[in-house]
Amino acid sequence: MKRIYTILLIASTLFFFACQQEENLAGGATGYLRLTVNEDMSTNSRADVPEGYKPEQIAVQIVNAEGETVEETEDWKLWQNKSIELPVGTYTIKASSNGWDGQAAGFNIPYYTGSKEVTIAADKEVNETITCTLANVKVTVNFDKALLAKVRSVAATVDNDAVSNGTSATYSLAFESTESRSAYFPVSRLFANITVVNNEGVSNSMRKELTDAEGNPVKARDHFILNIKESGTGESGISVTVDPTTHEYSYTFNVSTKPTSGATMTAGAWDRLAYLQATNVVPGTGVSTEGMKFQYRKASETAVLAETDEASWTDVVTTTEENKYTAMLTGLTAETAYEYRLVNGNGDVISTQSFTTSEADAQTALVNGGFEDWCVRSAKTALANKNTTFPCSETDYDAGNLYWDTSNRGANSISQMDPTNKSTDFVIAGTYAAKLQSVKVLGSIFAAASMYTGSFGGASMDMSATINFGRSFTSRPIALHGYYQYSPANVDAVGDNLPADATVSEGNPDQCAIYVALTKKTYTINNKQEDTFIDFEGDENIIAYGTIEGDYVKTNGAANGYTEFTIPLQYKESQFGAIPTHIIIVCSASKYGDYFTGGEGSTLYVDDFSLVYEGTPSIWKNK
Repeated sequence: MKRIYTILLIASTLFFFACQQEENLAGGATGYLRLTVNEDMSTNSRADVPEGYKPEQIAVQIVNAEGETVEETEDWKLWQNKSIELPVGTYTIKASSNGWDGQAAGFNIPYYTGSKEVTIAADKEVNETITCTLANVKVTVNFDKALLAKVRSVAATVDNDAVSNGTSATYSLAFESTESRSAYFPVSRLFANITVVNNEGVSNSMRKELTDAEGNPVKARDHFILNIKESGTGESGISVTVDPTTHEYSYTFNVSTKPTSGATMTAGAWDRLAYLQATNVVPGTGVSTEGMKFQYRKASETAVLAETDEASWTDVVTTTEENKYTAMLTGLTAETAYEYRLVNGNGDVISTQSFTTSEADAQTALVNGGFEDWCVRSAKTALANKNTTFPCSETDYDAGNLYWDTSNRGANSISQMDPTNKSTDFVIAGTYAAKLQSVKVLGSIFAAASMYTGSFGGASMDMSATINFGRSFTSRPIALHGYYQYSPANVDAVGDNLPADATVSEGNPDQCAIYVALTKKTYTINNKQEDTFIDFEGDENIIAYGTIEGDYVKTNGAANGYTEFTIPLQYKESQFGAIPTHIIIVCSASKYGDYFTGGEGSTLYVDDFSLVYEGTPSIWKNK
């Protein structure tokens, strides 16, 4: 069979425009063969950037339709003025700066990428040009000489704030006043920090997120020019100018040489609201702490309004607790950048920061929250397969979509006892409710009736059991609403490891439990290993928590002997901006069932559970 090949020519204009004229990266330059490429040999010495890294040395791969690399070179110049034989077909040409992936920050380390799909036909020559563009963000800092002459020092740093970006990868570069090089960062939210130390040794700082004119976070090919100069009469803060023909944004930081106030500012943002905190508040000389409050405005207003235009700021009701100030912002717009600041009653600005709201939060409904779906299936217990009742439909069980599970498999080792089952005796809505009744197995071993989002892990002959708590969930409700009815029996079983602070005792009424948590992981619990139990308060993977106990729930009488409840989810201050990955809901007829403690016959009915999304979330203070 005759083999048919064609010729693919890689044009040398590949990087003549894209690499050497990096300030004009918006254009898609093309050219002809035999162009000369001058290379900038300067590099930086960061450990995570390869030694001798040359941004303009472009590696090229030719990948066929099956994803196989058929030709490659570490330097496109080796292919200059050469022909490459390829079988007929469709290929993707991938080009990038050689020897590095661009995932670090440093000076003079631009990272270029480009790709293009080409089709090779029989006996035909194809000329193609790949235009590589900057894949990271460029930052240049200019220090005003007049300012440098009046102060002890001026410094700027740019960082990606790992908390705001939801990542553990932190990049921070310091620009000294003598620094003339441009720096390059991976694409992520970037923040500029300017610090001036005057001749008296007092420092003055400001922090600003770098965004485009509409307040959007940085993008590849953006170039931010930070001009730092002394504030003149009537000037303060930050102004922004935009070159509409390029991706270039010029920020002018008008910094004061006089001592000012400061504070540690944090903002946890959702799609329509944000929780603001200011701690470590240090007022400047002659600055009062009376009447402290937060103010906010859209960041895009900075580009069109003077920084001193006070009408653009909106006051926020602020709570004061010693040297800590908090506020809840509501009525915000999703995916929008905002500025916020702390001011006193005289209008003196203590500190200014920014945040960006998330995309619109989904309001996910609770699966089988009405407890209408039930089925019986043969399932593995500690001893053998036994018929067991599950709170799901037959179709979902057979498909492995078990959202809720129970303690039934732990109690069914000898016979089908099913402490948790459907009931028509007391119903709020629909046909069924869930009935949880604690029992004793083998006449003496206490088994609390429970139902939870998760899965039963397994049971052992010693009646220990493992439970996997949590189902996938990424919404942020503010409460769990539902109905319960409880008839406690007196405690007649007390485990050896009952906690000293337990609120039940032998001969006194049992207690039920209903709680909800939003988490960043799932949990596997062994009811005979207390060190596996969840620490809702201390575990940083717990974002929010609520329980039917105490003052967290408001009740009123409902039909059929039920009590209506609303359990607010208490969001931890430290985790407020986090997005959960799982939800845990647990109902138990015996609160201390994990410790083999409770009353045989304690009965809990629950029905019509739902998640509440409208309203303002509760805050779990100092957590």
